[in-house]
Amino acid sequence: MPTNQQLRVTADRLIELHENGDLDGALSLADQLADAARALGEHDEVARESLFVARYQKAIVLTEREELEAAAEAYREAADTPTDPDDPDQRHEVAMALLHRGMCLEAVGQISVAREAYEEVVHRYGQADDPVTRDQVVRARVNRAANLLHAGAVEPALAAADELRGELDPSAPLDAEQWLLVSRIRAAALGELGRTAEARAVLTDAVTLESDDPAVLDQRAQVSEDLAALG
Repeated sequence: MPTNQQLRVTADRLIELHENGDLDGALSLADQLADAARALGEHDEVARESLFVARYQKAIVLTEREELEAAAEAYREAADTPTDPDDPDQRHEVAMALLHRGMCLEAVGQISVAREAYEEVVHRYGQADDPVTRDQVVRARVNRAANLLHAGAVEPALAAADELRGELDPSAPLDAEQWLLVSRIRAAALGELGRTAEARAVLTDAVTLESDDPAVLDQRAQVSEDLAALG
């Protein structure tokens, strides 16, 4: 029977292998760690944490190997690992696993199932008040709005974008990038509905957002391109 210390050492080694680019070694060790953690039992806190690490690291490695359907399943298993919903660190990690599950599913064309993953983030953690979990919820809502637009549900996509855009503060560091993204989704939905002047107004407003954050600057550049495409 493994000890807690052995589980911790193995988890650290797993993360080290992944960081060093040994993906095959990381996958193998992830399975070994999961087996050891299950042997100790879900009643043990360290065993639960180790099981989550094993499953989440496996999911990340599979994502990097572009084995996206397998990665989506691994993210599902990570999210199903028993955790403490009152622990901000743990719920943030579970929310992130579900978010990445949705992204993997969307990448392989499973649009409606991906949307369910995004909706699960909101259902489970929509009332979370810690910044890191809230950020994952916001990202899930943005992805859901984009997913709806991709699926041709233009009116629901517009409604989802409108609601979220009104809640975000573009001057807040954690909100700025997502505010620009949801502004682009709103403009795209308006364009699909033939409301070009409104779409142009949304983008014209968004492109004025000032920031030195690289991610925000990249999104602002995308806004400029969207605006130019409207003519």
